Amino acid sequence: MIAMSGAWAQQDTTVASTGGQPDKVPPALRKIVEQYEQKVQSDTLIDQGKDPKDDDFVLNNLVMDETLSKMGHDFYRVFYDNWDPPKTDRNFTIYINERPSPGMGNIIQVKINYEEIFKRRISPKPEYIRQVAQMAVKQSENYIVHYQKIKQQLEGEDMKGTGIY
Repeated sequence: MIAMSGAWAQQDTTVASTGGQPDKVPPALRKIVEQYEQKVQSDTLIDQGKDPKDDDFVLNNLVMDETLSKMGHDFYRVFYDNWDPPKTDRNFTIYINERPSPGMGNIIQVKINYEEIFKRRISPKPEYIRQVAQMAVKQSENYIVHYQKIKQQLEGEDMKGTGIY
């Protein structure tokens, strides 16, 4: 393995010593660079909301577990078991975070694309965790379905201005 990495280092210095001239680059390396540039262009199109040629490996509609304790993991499991993503053309990622809090229980946050939509204190009781997780699922589904309407309301005329009377 060490000999291999030395060979790679030697090959890299050879290409660098030629001044980076394209005619000296091996065809296999040129093909890898072209594939990389196509991938970067495809990712840029995804970020701009356009349809890329190859969207085989675009990850969307994920539910990420960022919990710390058994209570948090139980909440995530119940949330995920009850989660049925609504049919929409919008891509989203759900993050389930947990923060420690004084006393019994922790605070659970559900974020959709980093926007907090649900926050609740949970206790170690399994039945309570199940109820809170089901409430979070309903609120998340509601948010995704009504996303456009919510954004229009937040960006409407009555919400603009400085806030000074």
